[in-house]
Amino acid sequence: MATRPTFTFDLEDHRPSARAWPARYPTITHRILDWLDERNVRATVFVVGELAAADPALVRVVADRGHEIGLHNWSHVQLTTQTPDDFRAGVRRGKALLEDITGREVLGFRAPTGSLVPASRWAVDVLVDEGFAYSSSVCPGRNPINSYPGAPREPFRYRTGLLEFPAPVAGFGPLQIPYLGGTYLRVLPRPVHRVLRAVTPVPDAGVIYCHPYDFDPDEPFWWVADVGWLSPLLWWGRDGLIPKLERLTTAGTAPPLGEQLDRARRGPVFDPDATHAR
Repeated sequence: MATRPTFTFDLEDHRPSARAWPARYPTITHRILDWLDERNVRATVFVVGELAAADPALVRVVADRGHEIGLHNWSHVQLTTQTPDDFRAGVRRGKALLEDITGREVLGFRAPTGSLVPASRWAVDVLVDEGFAYSSSVCPGRNPINSYPGAPREPFRYRTGLLEFPAPVAGFGPLQIPYLGGTYLRVLPRPVHRVLRAVTPVPDAGVIYCHPYDFDPDEPFWWVADVGWLSPLLWWGRDGLIPKLERLTTAGTAPPLGEQLDRARRGPVFDPDATHAR
């Protein structure tokens, strides 16, 4: 039976640190909103706090067009580079700002680059303390990027009560990749995607995640410091993303994550300190 994935979008500013170029994300975001409207898709959009502070009107447009707003950290930095106190201050500030802009409660959080990992498991307690209901920050299994081996692959609950919607992963043996998002979704050829979906079918409400730059084949190339020599991969496959997404969403999409909390509440309980599900 066909499944309905959940479309999520990380609203962030992808430019060199010098910020010498005009911002491209506003135009691209409007294009994506139009595409979502055409397909009657309501998404969860995780917004970087600094971007919301710089462009509150765009955030308001996203919310007014029927999409859920979540926080994508205050700055687009990995949790493993932050202290708990700095992280707490940022998410508190970001949540309050997004709620002020949209007039709606912000329930969800996503860590940049899936950086909720064993070394940053303290973030789960901070998110609960700061009033978040759920996260979509974990890449379970083992893969070359940030990952959380031992985490459940289905929506689950942390022992603190925070809910988690992990990125779907697939692969062979110990290598498991988040094939429904970002660079993997763009770069992997269609036959590889078909094999991965056959080995590990897309789960119902499985999370698709994208960024503005994923849809922007005309962006000038630059070397991204956090990625280094792999930077060309951030440009590869951008012009083919829409057709891939259209195939993945043939049967429609599930509602925003904030409307699926009961699904995660029914899932297993995960203890990050013990790194096992029970």
